[in-house]
Amino acid sequence: MESGRLRLGREDGSAAVAQSVLAALAAAPGVRVAHRPVLRPSEVLAAVGDHRPDVVFNLCEALDGDSRHEVMCAWLLAGLDLRFTGSDHVALRSCLHKSEANRLLARAGVRTPETVLVDGPDRIPDVVFPAIVKPEREDGSTGIDRGSVVHDRAALREQVAAVVAKCRQPVVVQRYVRGRELSVSLLGWPAPRVLPLGEITFQGLPEGHPHVVTYESKWRPDTAASIGTPSTAAVLRPIELRRVVAAGRRAFEVLGLRDYGRVDVRLDERGAPYVIDVNPNCDLSPDAGFARAAARAGLSYADVVWEIARAALARGPRQGDLLRARGRAPARGRVAARPAARGDLAAAPEAP
Repeated sequence: MESGRLRLGREDGSAAVAQSVLAALAAAPGVRVAHRPVLRPSEVLAAVGDHRPDVVFNLCEALDGDSRHEVMCAWLLAGLDLRFTGSDHVALRSCLHKSEANRLLARAGVRTPETVLVDGPDRIPDVVFPAIVKPEREDGSTGIDRGSVVHDRAALREQVAAVVAKCRQPVVVQRYVRGRELSVSLLGWPAPRVLPLGEITFQGLPEGHPHVVTYESKWRPDTAASIGTPSTAAVLRPIELRRVVAAGRRAFEVLGLRDYGRVDVRLDERGAPYVIDVNPNCDLSPDAGFARAAARAGLSYADVVWEIARAALARGPRQGDLLRARGRAPARGRVAARPAARGDLAAAPEAP
């Protein structure tokens, strides 16, 4: 499912992701796929009823342009007792709210930078500088720009005010961890495997640009911010590799992710890993970081898509009570593909 409306003007490729996923599924013998844009929760229910899927490949990151509603899509699918890929609504909610995710991780002994939730520029407690300002419930680096890393209270107030006004939500102010930024991608269920790590390098950024992945870095490939932040295979000392992998695994487990996800980690000056973000529905584009990590493990894009789909199918046969009540129980042998990010409903394959 894809929400049919972009959030905050993002140059979003979610429809293209859905098409790539569906093409990979449909290439298998005996598999049928269907894809339909949806905007509201009622349209999710209607699409499920029309396609009668055996499994939904859930790519939904928002409904009606609101990121909070990605949780609702998973909740609806679970309420219908349908198998679907990716994390459940509890995990999605925890990851959506950055301050809550940090609290859960810290309680479980996972290192995270000191983080406070702030409603506006007039309610900022004392923080450690340098600090980074992020929207509370956005992903894809929405709200992150050159001004996100601040070094004094005046700059902090200015950045908080700007992000609250733009994103219309609270922000988190987090201690900025100087050092290498690594991506820990995990794939599979119930015991996920860690794919070869990636690293964002910052050597090509313009002078004075903070070493962070901004909105421009991710979504505007011709900008200096994007060209200056390439992703490469990470090369780590054995002890660093063990620590980073352990942190990624533990974060994935504590927040209840399943099937796939990405944990972003920064190393401080002593090489200690800090989890700075957990993304339960990271970009599944064929050329995105997750697919590149899988390729380093010898997996094709189709391998990744089908491993995710098989994980959902392995959670056991389901029948939707609501659909049965309407005389529309899922037909045997059909797979539904994941709602694509932000508003497409992808009903996916029919397996033999």
